[in-house]
Amino acid sequence: MRFFAPLTLIYFVVLAVEIYAEVYDLRSWVYVTKPLLMPILILLFLANASKVLNNEKLFLTLALVFSLAGDVFLMFQLDELFVFGLASFLIGHLAYVLSFNGRIKEAALPLGTKLLLAIPFVGFVIGFLVFLFPYITANPETAPLFGPVAVYASVISLMGFTALLRKKAVSGTGFLYVFAGALLFIFSDSCIALNKFVAEFDSARFLIMATYGTAQYIITVGTLQSNKN
Repeated sequence: MRFFAPLTLIYFVVLAVEIYAEVYDLRSWVYVTKPLLMPILILLFLANASKVLNNEKLFLTLALVFSLAGDVFLMFQLDELFVFGLASFLIGHLAYVLSFNGRIKEAALPLGTKLLLAIPFVGFVIGFLVFLFPYITANPETAPLFGPVAVYASVISLMGFTALLRKKAVSGTGFLYVFAGALLFIFSDSCIALNKFVAEFDSARFLIMATYGTAQYIITVGTLQSNKN
């Protein structure tokens, strides 16, 4: 694959430096490393996307572009920019859903199967929002954020659900990478919500960035490897 190994190495070196900078609160480093992550992935993806479906190529690229915007908004750690970061990642997740959609059509799963597979994701959204509700609404400053957080949680769960529905239409590696990436993304964003609205915890910065950076990488690589032999 074209430039795959060098770009992968560069990506994980930058990610490691970014995680170090987040853990030790080296903000000047963060301002350099965080905006570099998604452009490296975009370059890696587009350099190797000749066999990727057109809708996958378009929407996955858009997902990474809006993830870059979200990274930039959130890296300043300003409450007034939090909603813009949330909105950017929301659009990014919708782009992921659209990227996965073409493969879902190929899988042609019965409606009953889809409804059954949706149960864990619906349960997660309801349970997580019920848990967060008293924490978010107890503070007058964060109370208005409950609606946007509820929408975001629903969309990221939809992204995980659509990643699961690709199973029968893609290669085993393509499915496992993308689905694992979707679950890691859900976990990373859940950690953000818990750290922001419930209670800050010591390993939050490490967990959030390590799982987020890995999720974006394996979703991208999984998409590149989705075609069956």
